[in-house]
Amino acid sequence: PSIALPPCRDMPHMHSDYTTIRVSAADGIGHIMLDRPRALNAFNAALMAEVTTALRAFEADRAIRAVVLSGEGRAFSAGFDLKEAAVNNYTTAVEWRGAIEADFDFIMQFWDCRKPTIAAVHGFCVGGGLELAMACDLVIAGEDAVFGQPEVRFGSGIVAMLVPWMVGPKLAKDILLSGNDRIPASRAAEIGLITEKVAAGSHLERAMEKAREIAQAAPLSVELTKRAINRGFDIRGMRSALLAAAETEILIEASAGEERREFNRIRGEEGLKEAIAWRDARYR
Repeated sequence: PSIALPPCRDMPHMHSDYTTIRVSAADGIGHIMLDRPRALNAFNAALMAEVTTALRAFEADRAIRAVVLSGEGRAFSAGFDLKEAAVNNYTTAVEWRGAIEADFDFIMQFWDCRKPTIAAVHGFCVGGGLELAMACDLVIAGEDAVFGQPEVRFGSGIVAMLVPWMVGPKLAKDILLSGNDRIPASRAAEIGLITEKVAAGSHLERAMEKAREIAQAAPLSVELTKRAINRGFDIRGMRSALLAAAETEILIEASAGEERREFNRIRGEEGLKEAIAWRDARYR
């Protein structure tokens, strides 16, 4: 039998005063939609702050039993905003440490959230976008979704290296050491990078269906079961490994190798589009 859900109260997370996300709640489900479509929902400081505010409010609201994360426009997310990174112009390890620790916390809050989180993915889900999806408990992807982490192709690193924990070391090395960012949803489903592949355009509807299934279950049992699963990963050393990988990311960024210097030069002189074209042309 279905469990009667308490009504969703009118709380700050329900209001329309956000500028980079859209937030709604109904039937025990909180929905956060990334809303920077012209930037392919890249994570800038404003979006990260607003997502954190909304997620914390959902976590504190007893009426909310699951959270769905999606993206507006033609992509889930292209990851961390490279234009904002260029403006910040970090050069020292101390500067990079503060930035990367904030980025890491932004990603991992979806893993650590007491309530189940579901990523509804379409279009590009690359770089930090893939990390964010991996931090969610379930990933429902349309067949039009494309996954990958291109960081090594332009001398960057990975903030939250969750992929090895999802697909194993061999497949993770195949993806991460080549910087592959063209993994189709069908392949992602085969290797366990996502939970389920659905028809293009139905990713959000299916994610909401899964969220409703979870919302009908006993909330304490759901919360403690999620905690037990995550604790198993901690016992295996996942958190320590992720923190060690984040230290490596700080070293990579502060070192600014030859590829990164050239990428940054082109980005500064000709723009981000040209820098990405230079990066991709090297792998054609």
